[in-house]
Amino acid sequence: MSNPSQVVGVALVRSVHSLKAADALPSNPNRASQVHALIDAFGFGASMDIIEPAPLTNDELTRFHSEEYIACLLPLSASGGDDIDCHSTNSGSSEHSGENKDDGDALLDRFGLLYDCPLFDGIEDYVRYIAGGTVTAANALVTGQAHIAIHWEGGRHHCKRNKAAGFCYVNDIVLGILRLQTQFARVLYIDLDLHHGDGVQDAFIYSDKVMTLSIHHYDRGFYPNTGGSFSEGKGRGVGRSINIPLNRGASDASFTRVFSAIASRVATSFAPEAVVVQCGCDGLADDPYKIFNLTTDAFACALELVLSWGLPVILLGGGGYNNSDCARCWARLTAVACGADILPATDIPEHTFLNQYTPAFDMRVEKMFIDDANTESAIDALIAEAEALL
Repeated sequence: MSNPSQVVGVALVRSVHSLKAADALPSNPNRASQVHALIDAFGFGASMDIIEPAPLTNDELTRFHSEEYIACLLPLSASGGDDIDCHSTNSGSSEHSGENKDDGDALLDRFGLLYDCPLFDGIEDYVRYIAGGTVTAANALVTGQAHIAIHWEGGRHHCKRNKAAGFCYVNDIVLGILRLQTQFARVLYIDLDLHHGDGVQDAFIYSDKVMTLSIHHYDRGFYPNTGGSFSEGKGRGVGRSINIPLNRGASDASFTRVFSAIASRVATSFAPEAVVVQCGCDGLADDPYKIFNLTTDAFACALELVLSWGLPVILLGGGGYNNSDCARCWARLTAVACGADILPATDIPEHTFLNQYTPAFDMRVEKMFIDDANTESAIDALIAEAEALL
């Protein structure tokens, strides 16, 4: 692959501070640095407009999230004198530490800040920069600074207005869409993550101005236990929440076939003016979940379809717990956004994280030897069910 030249209209949102903040996330330690190091190793970092994200203030965060949630999450900088300090109530440092700990745990549990979303050192920078990065990407589209804006550290689709969930402490996607709505009348949200984009769907479930389209694994007991194809939206939003639930072993072929058919129909019927794509890649075959059997080809095909519509697009990250494969996937999607591609057989260039790509040192994601439980008849039924809503 030749070195890319300057690409007009494509922006990458990042800074030294935002990458450091993203690297601190306990569920994805150091992922951001590895992703961007590979993008730069292929030369794409120098080919795009780099925009530094502006961290959001508490007031900006509460354009979606509740004041109580933000006060608990970020107590040291919350405004007002009656802040909820979840951090100190859980410290257990006083002589009544047992009682305080119980009270603190109850408060943390109320806001989803136990178990999969514990508080951690650096959480304030993390929340502000993740949300700020996606809003910065939205600003770039609103102002015409970019036609495609990329923020791989964003895409935290599970967080609710009042509760953290699924490793997601802030719903940057909702905040970004709200910013897009100041310029674009209809916004299409597409979610490619292994898990259903429940937080975004819930936020806009009554809206006829935002359509959510999520392709994901759906099974009894599989997080977040939502996203069956029967989800249709509510009130004015009926028909605006389209879900494509897939069985285990989804291959590039089955994923691409069902997504292409439904996404094309959605784009025609809804006529969006801007698109947000969450490119969570925990459906890649070598992700620790090992549920879907995808390679980066499925993501590249999906993105090529979306870009063919010629609309302003925001690209976001999301799930993905094999850092090397996340880097492979998002570096390739960055190339596609820039009008190029990085084929799977391409060697990984020499750079800081080269030793993380053993043993092949190339862009391939190895598939599993498992059957695809998504039969042709099942895919036909999904397509027909979605079309009936449109």
